[in-house]
Amino acid sequence: MTARLSDRGASRAVLIGVDTYGAQTGLAPLPAVRRNLSALRAALCDQQVWGLAEQHCQVLGPRAGLGAVMEAVDGAVQEATDTLLVYYAGHGLLHPDRPTDLHLALHDSNEHQMWRSLAYAHIRDEVRAAHRQRGLKCAVVLDCCFSGAAVEGGMGPHETLLQKASDIDGVCVLTSSAATEFAYCPPDEELSAFTGALLRLLGTGVPGGGPVLDFGTVHGWLRRELGAREQPQHPQLGAHNSGERIAVFRNPAHLPRVSPGEVHGSDVPGTPERLFGRERELWQLTAEAALGPGVLLVHGPPGVGKSVLAAELYRRLVETPPFIPAAGPGVSGADSSHAASGIPVVLLDDVTDTAQVARATGRAPSTLFLVTSRSSLADVTARRFPLAPLRRDDAVAMLQDLSGLTGHESELDEIAELLSCFPLALRPVAARLRRTPPDLLLDAMRESERPLQHLHSDDDRVRTAFAVSYDALTASQKQVLHDCAGHPGPDFDRHSAAAMSQMPPGICGLMLEELVDAGLLQRTGGRYAFHGLYRSYSRTGPDSTEALRRTWLYLHLRRALRDSREDRADRTAWPSAAMAELRAASRAAREAAWPQAVELSCEIADALREERRLAEAKEEADAAYRHAIGLRDGPAIARARGCLTLLGGQTGPVQQLQDLDVPAVRTELTEELDRAARAVSTSPESASERGRQLMSLAERALGAGLAEEAMRFQSAAGTCLSEAGEDRLVAECLAGQAALHMYVGQYPQASENARHAAGLLDDQADGEGAAHAYACAAEAQRKLGHLDDAAEHAGRALDRFAAAGDPAALSYAHRLMAKIVWAQGQHARARGLMRKAQELDGSSTADAGPSTRAIAYPSRSPRTSEPGPPEHAGPVLLERRGPA
Repeated sequence: MTARLSDRGASRAVLIGVDTYGAQTGLAPLPAVRRNLSALRAALCDQQVWGLAEQHCQVLGPRAGLGAVMEAVDGAVQEATDTLLVYYAGHGLLHPDRPTDLHLALHDSNEHQMWRSLAYAHIRDEVRAAHRQRGLKCAVVLDCCFSGAAVEGGMGPHETLLQKASDIDGVCVLTSSAATEFAYCPPDEELSAFTGALLRLLGTGVPGGGPVLDFGTVHGWLRRELGAREQPQHPQLGAHNSGERIAVFRNPAHLPRVSPGEVHGSDVPGTPERLFGRERELWQLTAEAALGPGVLLVHGPPGVGKSVLAAELYRRLVETPPFIPAAGPGVSGADSSHAASGIPVVLLDDVTDTAQVARATGRAPSTLFLVTSRSSLADVTARRFPLAPLRRDDAVAMLQDLSGLTGHESELDEIAELLSCFPLALRPVAARLRRTPPDLLLDAMRESERPLQHLHSDDDRVRTAFAVSYDALTASQKQVLHDCAGHPGPDFDRHSAAAMSQMPPGICGLMLEELVDAGLLQRTGGRYAFHGLYRSYSRTGPDSTEALRRTWLYLHLRRALRDSREDRADRTAWPSAAMAELRAASRAAREAAWPQAVELSCEIADALREERRLAEAKEEADAAYRHAIGLRDGPAIARARGCLTLLGGQTGPVQQLQDLDVPAVRTELTEELDRAARAVSTSPESASERGRQLMSLAERALGAGLAEEAMRFQSAAGTCLSEAGEDRLVAECLAGQAALHMYVGQYPQASENARHAAGLLDDQADGEGAAHAYACAAEAQRKLGHLDDAAEHAGRALDRFAAAGDPAALSYAHRLMAKIVWAQGQHARARGLMRKAQELDGSSTADAGPSTRAIAYPSRSPRTSEPGPPEHAGPVLLERRGPA
């Protein structure tokens, strides 16, 4: 939907700029900020930009205090009935105890007396109330960064601005840089980098853009402009409820559009349907058209709006387009020219034959051909522009505009999602919404296999659009499309498709590319996905073979997971890209009661754990555990419980286990692991591979609480790996043995193994691995009461974690060192270490047990002994053995 310029008579602006600071603040002056204010005010009051009355644009300089600023904002809120604009330029500060709280520095602000600064939360609350209570559109522009570092030309970085700022419904918040960058304000330049670029944009405009510049367009232009500088910045935009469509700037580069009365002839391509939400696409296509003669191809799936977009682009390129019918259905020719360059322009709509394009371009090589097609026309030399469905907010706006509804955002949002934001489907549904309550229509769509199944005329339009492309496929292509429609996940790669279709991956991959070319699949990288609206049409009816095809898929995914774990180079690449598919497959496998569903879920949890996605890993392991409980399958319960234990999860109360024979389950699992170990020991594979497999068995045994078996497997693994000369894996094996000794309370052996592992890992230049090993040694020494040795090893761990740059690991190292120095009686130092740990993980309280709470808050929490292992609320299947 085209943005509307805010009513300048009913809008207000408050511009705040602090360019000088008191000597005691320690904040550097920012002389460009003063010039920012005067230049921006002049632009806002310029009739060619917005035309805001001067008395409606209030400027607050560096001497304005907290009360004056908030009174000015509140006054503007009370006067405005259309739009409120708030702009701030200056230093940003972070609260030392609450590092996610942003404060805007005033003249006498400093980072030690935060009450002297303006908490951004005050502005956030004010504009939130303005939108909710008065219906104002609100735009906040912040030209600052957030660390408060007083370096020349910089204002400081932090991660929290967009997170905090965009927590305002119905507004947009435009920031000058990304969270980890400086917002540059060089003393030798007239304006700050961000505000200077903004003012240049207001002077030149965006060629090919609409009549106004909304904040979404402004953000896109500024991001490209500032990202290409020698000192790059990447402005961010946070918006809710279409806040990015707020527009307070005219576009000086806009060319007036041709009115319908100026269009000659009856063969204008496209229908008189109104175009929604395509300003960015039009801007990009106009830039492509400016490159000169050739073929500009807009391609995409049926129903996405290619013809309407191309017709609008044609009108914008050509001042008076007298269309002359050309041969062939759906094709229009033109002898008019590109308004800006005099280049002849021809529009060829809904092309299916590459020869048709070749004939046209051969006759007129100096012409710009705008071509639309459902295919990417791989044989044509063209500048290609793939057209995606509408963005969700644009689709909702389209439904509201065409139906005349106000509100109902949640229902319309879900309807748009069910229709995959395809304009072809949105238009007739919007018409139906004029006479059908949104909640009733939505219920009917939810209850159908196809979202339009009971809305016959609407369904016919989509079915017809799909059929045109589907009927042109070969039998093999149709079969692949049909097979993949039963995939449970949001996307898949050619290997998964080949598994479900039972064909070679290379051949299957070629067919998938042909389906992409036909507009029936979309591809991102090496992964394919359905346009959601068309997935249901690809499933032609009940299919008794779908369960079998999914079984093939599950087996393929298990093999792929195993291969990725064995191939260290691919260890994170494939699982990370395929994780959405993997998790969807595991859910489907559990729902279908596939016999190996628990194993698949646990392997996915293991992959998530290796990627340090611990929350998701716990979810997956917990789902596997609950599924195993429902099956009352002892080995599956043990496997899932072991996986969950490794992640620090708790199995919780499970009443269904009370009548299970726990010793029998333990015996069964032990025998299973022993059989696997014997198979490994007699395997013809290399010593290195046998060592890896034994380490995996040790991990499974430990997870199930079988500590003795785990130690036995780990010892055998170490022997194999030493024989193979795999020093890095030997180090990992030693680290595993150290963890096992810690688990059963054998702290001297744990310390020895951990120190040996740390030395090997240091030799391998694996600083992070060595850090973990030194931390284990420090923990073992602390348990033994050898505090000096513990402090030495904890210091080594801390240094290496700091070099690795992992905040979570560094936080852990600070907490460990805090415990050690607290035990040594160095209470002040311990508290300082705890504060550093909390700053790193963003917490305001310690949650690692009574000892850390006592260190952090000695006045509130009595010092207690070391916490024991977590207590289970119900019966435990495989209890921990060994001393605490």
